Amino acid sequence: NFILRSDEVSFLTAPFDGYIDEALARPGDLVSAGQTLLRLNTRDLLLEESAAIADLNRYRRESEKARAQNGLADMRIADALADQAQARLDLARYRLQQSDIKAAFDGIVVEGDLDERLGAPVKQGDALFRLAHIDTLFVEAEVPEEDIHEILEKKTGEIAFVSRPNLKFPVNIDQVEPAAVSRQSGNVFLVRCEIDGESQDWWRPGMSGLCKLNVGDRRIIWIITHRTVDFLRLWSWW
Repeated sequence: NFILRSDEVSFLTAPFDGYIDEALARPGDLVSAGQTLLRLNTRDLLLEESAAIADLNRYRRESEKARAQNGLADMRIADALADQAQARLDLARYRLQQSDIKAAFDGIVVEGDLDERLGAPVKQGDALFRLAHIDTLFVEAEVPEEDIHEILEKKTGEIAFVSRPNLKFPVNIDQVEPAAVSRQSGNVFLVRCEIDGESQDWWRPGMSGLCKLNVGDRRIIWIITHRTVDFLRLWSWW
């Protein structure tokens, strides 16, 4: 068995605490770099921006008034308060710019079905979308433990997808994971295979199918009996 994976996956997270205002993308959508995927509600941020602008103007006027009256201490206090108001204003405007969650690169949305969460709160750092490249896909095949020695010096194979089993695509073995992984059917080794050719438009991360790796020619009698022979050797060993 194999599964199609992407080398480059990016998580898009909430830049600040807020509420989901509009979801513009769903899993499976192809997106381009800079495309807006989600908008956060900016009503509170606009109010913060207006309040910060008002405070900034007020403190600047107080500073000018203190300067005209030669009130050095009052002028410095007003200047410090104006700096604080300016910092709040900069933060509000920065968050307003970050309120649109945009794709960092051309790819496909793998996770992030947020249509049913409109108006729901999100915390800073919450994962909203998972975006994957579709031009850096690779095959992760599972080779049973009893067969792993057969492919250590081999390089080629073929894959067929469950969705389109009539099509075969050549692959090249790139790397074998050094440690086995436990599965319900037994231990397997994960084998990374690079696709020999261009990716197809209908390929998506997570698609699966059957991978056949070339191990050379074997006699028919060996093909029929080697499983049974190996089992008997282990069973009768003492």
